[in-house]
Amino acid sequence: MELDQRNRNERILVILNPSSGVVSKDIATSVIFKKLRKHFHTVSLINSNSPAHGVEITRQALDQFDIITAFGGDGTINSVASAMVNTNKTLGILPGGSGNGLVRSLNISLSWRQALDVLIDGKDVYVDAGKINDTFFLNVAGIGLDAWISRQYRQSKERGIASYVYYALKGVLEMPTFRVKISLGDTVFQDEIMIIAFANFKQYGGNLIIAPFASPYDRMLDICIINKFKLLKSSLAPQKFFTGHIHDFPFYKSYKFERCEIESLDGKIPFHFDGEYGGKDLERYTIETLPGKIRVRIPHP
Repeated sequence: MELDQRNRNERILVILNPSSGVVSKDIATSVIFKKLRKHFHTVSLINSNSPAHGVEITRQALDQFDIITAFGGDGTINSVASAMVNTNKTLGILPGGSGNGLVRSLNISLSWRQALDVLIDGKDVYVDAGKINDTFFLNVAGIGLDAWISRQYRQSKERGIASYVYYALKGVLEMPTFRVKISLGDTVFQDEIMIIAFANFKQYGGNLIIAPFASPYDRMLDICIINKFKLLKSSLAPQKFFTGHIHDFPFYKSYKFERCEIESLDGKIPFHFDGEYGGKDLERYTIETLPGKIRVRIPHP
C-alpha cells in the first residue's frame, strides 16, 4: 500500500552499527549529516552497540522522529524495525551488511551513499513482517541447517568471513536433518527436513533466492522446505539458487501461509531470524504473518 502524502518537514534519525565494517564511521557520519541536513528539518545520528540497544534507541526515538533509519546489515535493520511495528513512523535503510538480502529485495542501492537519495526522494509503502514464536523478523527466518550454521558461528571464538564460511561448508557436508510435523491450517504432514525457511522477501542475501514467489505485499509468508540431497548431483546446477529457479529442484517445495506450526519429532532444533541465531533451540515453533505492519521508504520505480 503506497502513501500519497509526504511530510516535507520530516525529522530523521540514523542508527548506525559501528561494527558493520563497511566504511570509516567518521567519514560516513560526516557525509550523511552534510547531505541530509539540506533536506530534513532535523538530522541526528547515533551508534548502536547491540541489537537490544538498537531496539531501545528506536523506542525512545518514536516520539521525536518521523524517519528512523537503520545503517547496517539485516540484523541491524531487524532491531530497528522490530520496535516500529504498528507505528506511523517510516523505516529508512542504508546498506551496511555483507549479504544485504532485504536491501536487494527492496531495490535499494547497495551503495549507502546512493541510498541516501532514497531517504530524500523515495516513497513510503507498508510491507508485511513475520513472527517466529515471540521473535520478529522482516526478511527470512528459519529452522534447521541455516540456523545451525548461525549457532556454530555465534558460539565460536573466531570472527570474520573465513570462520562463517568454515561452518557453512561443514554444515553442507554433514547435512544434518530433522524430522518434523508441519501444520498449515487444515493440512498436516510429516517430513524429514534439512532447512525450513519462512520467507517474507525472496532472498537470504547475496542474490541467494530461497523463495522465488515470496512478496512482502501479499499478506502471506512462504514456507520453503529443503530436504536432504546428493551434493555432487545438485551442484551441477548451482545457478538455480541465484536465478530464482530453486523450485526446479526435486528436494524443494514451498507453500503460502498465514499461520504455521512446527513440531520436532527428534528433539530441539535451532532457529534464526534475519540471519541471527535465536539464542536457543526449541521443539515447537509457531510462525505468523504480520500483514502491512511496517512502513518503509523505498525507491520510486
